[in-house]
Amino acid sequence: MVLTRIVVRDAKESDMPMIKKLTVETGWAGIPESQRTRLDREKWNEHMVEVFENFYERENSEIFVAEDASGGFVGYLFVGESRDMMTGLRFGFVYDIFVEEKSRGKGIGKMLMEKAESYCRDKGFSRIALNVSAANDAAIGLYKKMSFKPEHMILGKELK
Repeated sequence: MVLTRIVVRDAKESDMPMIKKLTVETGWAGIPESQRTRLDREKWNEHMVEVFENFYERENSEIFVAEDASGGFVGYLFVGESRDMMTGLRFGFVYDIFVEEKSRGKGIGKMLMEKAESYCRDKGFSRIALNVSAANDAAIGLYKKMSFKPEHMILGKELK
């Protein structure tokens, strides 16, 4: 079932504390357990807040918020400019996307992604990319439905 009357708007300064907190939470959730055990959570949280603020302050970045008919927050997407290390070409990059658990599977992620694609076209980018955890089947399914294709793969191995 698709929710009706969802509005996707530019984030406001008043949204930032919640978005920053959720970005830290989604970032932590995306770290493999084998790596989390070696991290000091408090220091890592401080690091992520700094990363978020550095990316958010860039000229070519934007955060979009999805809200329901009553103005209630249901999700956000953080998109900005990146540059391909090999080609030097600029492209749009989705740094983070979040939809509240109770609102997942209702088309909100797709709406946010479509807004990101529109933003990237308006900025003159010819492509958009993102990273996703290999274990995030729901997100991978959405991205595949939206014609995203695997381009690179990061393989990891714990050293003993």
